[in-house]
Amino acid sequence: MGSLNKHTTALTYICMLLMPSHYTYGEQALNHTRFNAQTSVEVTPLPTLKLVGIAEMKWLWFEIYQAKLLTPTGTYKPNQWPLALDLLYRRSITAEQLIQSTMHAWERQDIDYPVEWVSKLRDIWPDIAPQDQLILYVDDDRISHFFYNNRFIGSLRDPLFSKTFTAIWLSKKTLRPALRNQLIGLNP
Repeated sequence: MGSLNKHTTALTYICMLLMPSHYTYGEQALNHTRFNAQTSVEVTPLPTLKLVGIAEMKWLWFEIYQAKLLTPTGTYKPNQWPLALDLLYRRSITAEQLIQSTMHAWERQDIDYPVEWVSKLRDIWPDIAPQDQLILYVDDDRISHFFYNNRFIGSLRDPLFSKTFTAIWLSKKTLRPALRNQLIGLNP
């Protein structure tokens, strides 16, 4: 009977993962103590985080990515965690271009950052192709976890990184205030 219970529990869990919902992430899959190189996050079936806002990042007439901000309540409050920033890319971008863009955004916002962060991002981030997805999930402890096409690729454990990195999109000093307003739900 115990073996049957284990199989029933496993089957129930798998069925729950396959049940669709709308653009939400599950806390059970994003528990940072369970992340490893084989961790996979299915975006639709795990119901915890709710959509706050969606925005398109464009440069001139080129679409760069679609950004989504998600929180447990579906509303944004500065420096409140957990949250997820989901970027669906429309163009190819090298990992080095992502790094340079990140550093440039921090410098333009007068944000100091340690070189260790840049080094860690170089170890984590891959080159991006159209339709690739990069997700930042910041947990309750402000640990930043990155996922590439629903696979865990690495974490930065410095809580200051979470605030500094999300500032690129969510700070009042952002270089793209219209994009920020859409993400935080001010201009749907």
